[in-house]
Amino acid sequence: LAAATARVKASQAQREAMARHAALARDTRGFIDKAFRLGEADWPTRLRVELEAVQAERQWARARIDAAAAISTLRQALGLLPQ
Repeated sequence: LAAATARVKASQAQREAMARHAALARDTRGFIDKAFRLGEADWPTRLRVELEAVQAERQWARARIDAAAAISTLRQALGLLPQ
């Protein structure tokens, strides 16, 4: 039970960190897109930032799934029915 509780806390912290990372990646993507349109950034930089933003979104989605799985495991350890 303690392990399941610790896993929930850790997965929620990871989810929050990945959400912040994804938000920063979205902001960076917007800045680089604007810089590209103004001629201040090159195409490889724009593609690299786009890739990083997509990867950050994917990591955030995985963190949300992991957090939900940890909560489900905790509920099962407590003997509760799935929601």
